[in-house]
Amino acid sequence: MKSMDSTDSRSLEVFVRPYLDSFCKASRVEHSVSVATLASILCARFGVDPERGFSAGLSHDLMKDRPLPEQWEYARRAKGRGVLKGVAEAVSRMDGEEAFADKIIHGPAASVFLFENCGLVDLEMLEAIALHSSASETMSPLAKIVFVADKMEPKRPYMLGRNIASDNALDLDRLLIEALRLSIGWLEGKNHAIAQSTLDLYNALTMREKSR
Repeated sequence: MKSMDSTDSRSLEVFVRPYLDSFCKASRVEHSVSVATLASILCARFGVDPERGFSAGLSHDLMKDRPLPEQWEYARRAKGRGVLKGVAEAVSRMDGEEAFADKIIHGPAASVFLFENCGLVDLEMLEAIALHSSASETMSPLAKIVFVADKMEPKRPYMLGRNIASDNALDLDRLLIEALRLSIGWLEGKNHAIAQSTLDLYNALTMREKSR
C-alpha cells in the first residue's frame, strides 16, 4: 500500500479515477467530477487547498454503487483502525439510525477504502468524505466545503436555474446553512429520513446565526 501524507494526498485523483470509472455508473462519475470542481472553487474562496478539495469531492461517492454489504464491511473496519476515530464515530451514529443508514454508509466506506487501498492518511480528507451525507457539528472547513459542494452541485433538482455564484456574499457557515436547508427541504418533500446529526448541525448553525 502506497503511503501518502497530507501534502501528496493532493494527488489522490491519480489513484481514485480508475476506481471511480470501474465502480460507478456514468452519471455518478459525472456528478463526482462536478462536485470536485465546485469543491475546488469553494476551497480557493475560503482559503483551503483546492487540490485537496477536488480530490475529496471526486472521491466522496466512490462506493455508492457497490453492493450494500460491501459498503458496510468497509465502513465497519474503521472501528479497528485507531487513526480513523472520526470515521468510526460516524459509522456508530449511522448504526443507531437504521431508517437512513443504508443510504449514507457509502461515505465512511469510501474513507476506509481509500485508507486501505490508496494509502490516504489525510484525516481531514477522510472525515470530509465520510461526513458528506450526514454532516456533523465538528466538521472541518474542508468537510463543510465537500458537504456544500455535494448538496449544491449544479444538477441537483433543487439547484436548477440557480447559480451558486449568487451566494458569493455568504461566509462558509452561512453557505453551509443554505446547503442544509435545501437538502433537508428536498428530503422532507420526498418523505425521506434525515440524519439526526444533519438536523443537529442545522439547528446549531441557525441558532448561532440568530444570536449574531
